[in-house]
Amino acid sequence: MGRKLQSKQTSKKRNPKEGNKFIQQKRKELSNLVDKVLKLTSIFQATGTVTKSWEHHLQIEAIIKDIVNIETPLTKIERSQRKSNLEKYVKWLQDNGAQFEGVDISDFDGYELGLKATKEFAEGSLLLTVPSKLMMSEKNAKESDLSAFISIDPLLQNMPNITLALFLLLEKSNPDSFWKPYIDFLPEKYSTVLYFTLDELAELRPSPAFESSLKLYRSIARQYAYFYNKIHTLEIPVVKNLREIFTFENYR
Repeated sequence: MGRKLQSKQTSKKRNPKEGNKFIQQKRKELSNLVDKVLKLTSIFQATGTVTKSWEHHLQIEAIIKDIVNIETPLTKIERSQRKSNLEKYVKWLQDNGAQFEGVDISDFDGYELGLKATKEFAEGSLLLTVPSKLMMSEKNAKESDLSAFISIDPLLQNMPNITLALFLLLEKSNPDSFWKPYIDFLPEKYSTVLYFTLDELAELRPSPAFESSLKLYRSIARQYAYFYNKIHTLEIPVVKNLREIFTFENYR
């Protein structure tokens, strides 16, 4: 009985080689999907009709959905409850020179967290002061290991918002990051069109914001595909560090 039980338990465990093969297979599937996204976001003509723009978006969104499904178990960044990190965040601000007497971070029904005045302020009064060292900036990114990637990539050199996005992702995966209390307090999702469902996007259709929203989603999808290929082909140490944490969900 003991040998049979041991045999059954052993058979349930995935062989390390099989595990590597499984991951390689998923990576291959992912690469194929990424190439499809890159192709779709490259061939679109901006002169098309609204209906064609929507049909094109549905194609991209369907592939992105498959990508997210594959990447979910590969994502290694742990998530925590935002509100549970409030105390650490406030202490970090105070320890590093931020001043905000008479202002608290509070929960507002229907709006999540925001700033609440706890005393009367005269018009024109200074509400808070935040030292520049607490502000994550492009300068920080250029002074970090990411500089090796920035120096060879034209997109990073000309779009500081993307540089900051990758720098934030790297810092988020670093347990010793100076910005950890700040990063742990950031929302996991935002109320922007990048997080809208198809039904929510469709509600925008009569407005000028509809096509702008589709364009933004298409742009982010293309950026993701572009950097996915870069990250998985370049042999730069910092780029290798991004391979296990760069996912569509983490990037958008």
